[in-house]
Amino acid sequence: MQLKELLRRARGVSQDHREVEEGYVFFAIRGKRFDGHDFIKEVLRKNPLWVVVERDIKGEKIVRVDNTRKAFALACKEFYSPRLKVVGITGTNGKSTSTFIIYRALKEEGIRVGLVGTLGYFFDGKKLGEGRTTPDSKTWYSTLKTMEEEGAKFVVAEISSHALDQYRIYGTKFLGVGFTNLSQDHLDYHKTMENYFKSKLRLFKEYEYDFAFVFPNLYGRRILDHVKNGKVYGVEVLDFKTSFLGSFIRLRHRGKTYSFKTSLVGDFQRENLGLSLSILLEMGVSPKSIQRALEDLHVPGRFEVIDFKDFKVIIDYAHTPDALSKLLRTVRRLCPGRVISVFGAGGERDRKKRPLMGKVAERFSDLIVVTSDNPRGEEPQKICEDILRGIGDKGKVLVELNRKEAIHLALKVARSGDCVVVAGKGHENYQEIGGRRIPFSDKEVVLSLKGIYLKV
Repeated sequence: MQLKELLRRARGVSQDHREVEEGYVFFAIRGKRFDGHDFIKEVLRKNPLWVVVERDIKGEKIVRVDNTRKAFALACKEFYSPRLKVVGITGTNGKSTSTFIIYRALKEEGIRVGLVGTLGYFFDGKKLGEGRTTPDSKTWYSTLKTMEEEGAKFVVAEISSHALDQYRIYGTKFLGVGFTNLSQDHLDYHKTMENYFKSKLRLFKEYEYDFAFVFPNLYGRRILDHVKNGKVYGVEVLDFKTSFLGSFIRLRHRGKTYSFKTSLVGDFQRENLGLSLSILLEMGVSPKSIQRALEDLHVPGRFEVIDFKDFKVIIDYAHTPDALSKLLRTVRRLCPGRVISVFGAGGERDRKKRPLMGKVAERFSDLIVVTSDNPRGEEPQKICEDILRGIGDKGKVLVELNRKEAIHLALKVARSGDCVVVAGKGHENYQEIGGRRIPFSDKEVVLSLKGIYLKV
């Protein structure tokens, strides 16, 4: 049965048995915790139009396919039929910053544009949703359609490895795609770095796009070697400088040289800026609009600097060994005094990266405060013990499981010229503890403590 015929009389599509109504098409998808095939009898009692499966199940309303994830994504695309131009960015770190730069520059150009990613799903000043970095197929295509109906012409989106591996955005036609970098993360899911890389590679090998740019680091060069379709280009950064006052970048695009200044800080911005600016120039966005977007650009939770009277506090989302290394390396180089780092690691996620983060922190910090992040269902103490295994000099480490108290402790010991780095949660306004989301913001905690030490 053809997809259009399957959906011709459908009132809706869903992979969630709980939201199925009469006349819906239900897609039975096998997940990590649940298998949609186990709920087919319950779904059939709701009188669906069709039930799509990938097991050998017989029935009057049963349609079998090879891959229900792919089928569901294509069905959502057909059902909602968005016609927006989409730009997608993938990579371990830098997706949020890169998409935010593109988003802001397009707005400066006068283009109505939406944003989908870790920071949320936004259009025209309104937050349309939040959740996964890249949402499930139904949320993805329905959000694009909503943005289109509200007047959007473009959408800039973060594309996660999970989304690519699970075919959440399958069928999407991109205007352009980009790759920032790849470093250890999500190995609880992907198991190996090679699997992780292959999931990212799918964006460049299995999807349609007009052009692609990759930053030519180790894995970026591998993408350039793998994909020979004449549409994938390496980013050319000629010069880059950064300080606490901002950054300067000079790059080459299509034989021309461009220079820009920005308020963004950090050595790692070389990749983010190089990639996003190359994409913008390829899209034909004017250098003037790009420069205006960069002048006072602040990405929530990404190298946010809060000035105290005698020292600085930097809040950042860095939660992988590579991201923490790049963050602390930059602060170490720019900070005249000591570097005091406050961080933890997420529970029920890649345990192998925890001691690596400890090792990185020891290398670039003078004092380390190990604390809780989002422990989820794990014991915070055990997570901290994993981190401590990577630290040789325990004399420079303090452990405080209460994250607010850990930040308080770091500020209390800070001296003139020091830099306190609070890493891991960035823009997040919650902690996940024991299955609950508890309101918590690193930034709000720091701001609330400014007056206590009379150093503002």
